[in-house]
Amino acid sequence: MSKLAAYPVDKESVMVDKYTFTLPELYREIAKEELRETDQVRDVAMTQMREWIIRNKYIHKCRTDALFLLRFLRANKFSVPMACEALERYLAVREMYPGWFKHIDIMEPATQILLKDGPVSVLGRDSAGRTVILIRMDLINADLVTPVQICRYLTLMVETMLESEEVQIGGLMLLIDYTGVAMKVFQDWGATELKIVMEAWTRCYPVQYREIHAAKLPKMAIPIVEQLLSFGSPKFREIIHCYTSVAEMQKHMEPSITPKKYGGTMEIDLNVVNKRFWDRMVEFEDVVTGLDKMEIDMDHYTEVWDKLNPDLMEARSFKNLIFD
Repeated sequence: MSKLAAYPVDKESVMVDKYTFTLPELYREIAKEELRETDQVRDVAMTQMREWIIRNKYIHKCRTDALFLLRFLRANKFSVPMACEALERYLAVREMYPGWFKHIDIMEPATQILLKDGPVSVLGRDSAGRTVILIRMDLINADLVTPVQICRYLTLMVETMLESEEVQIGGLMLLIDYTGVAMKVFQDWGATELKIVMEAWTRCYPVQYREIHAAKLPKMAIPIVEQLLSFGSPKFREIIHCYTSVAEMQKHMEPSITPKKYGGTMEIDLNVVNKRFWDRMVEFEDVVTGLDKMEIDMDHYTEVWDKLNPDLMEARSFKNLIFD
């Protein structure tokens, strides 16, 4: 499989690619009814957002291709001002905490451990167009990987998924199985780490979470998860559903994309499912690492970020950490 090339980021030669909607009718309907997207709205919004990026003196280098801009426009129902603010948050969080969100190498040891153990599986897309992800928490070995390394692994996966228009439009449905999880997985996460990941994954990255279902959360871990959710918005907390048994969670899983272990009819082994997404991450590796070439005015955005997140000022000490 050949790799895709990184997109240009120089504002002197802004990329204006011709966009054509090629997805199945289901996604066209979702885009129109839920995201207010039509051909005309899309074209006008992308033009306005490109012009805003060009004029913004605090953004020095940035992707301006259609697929990248649509991440933010679709996540904000084509409100150009909100999409522009979302882009700024995304660029800022990457620069504030590069040890978490930048310079990610698919071959770094911790990422290889997580890819091998396979705690996160992208099962496929359900009948509602959502990309369904199964997270098996017992497969995270907290003796070998740290919270920051887990976040880097997830960043690699999310950045790869966001290159898919089906994910941009249909969003994600998360299924989290806590059966057999080791308590060390929770104990390693302090308040600062929890705040950073919640801020990043719910406010800075343009991910649309449709539903989150979780089962068998250990009682001792409840305070930690409650603290994590306290950093999220009320709207985000509304989509989270917790169950005392995996059987209850299975009721929300479509059989055709559900492993047999979880009561489904999916014939493909999860190791094969994980290998397929690994291949996709390799295909998009240069595209994802190319994001590191984007640049912003750090003095300006540091001041803005600190005003918005005063409790995270100390956490920026993480930004100079280097991971083997």
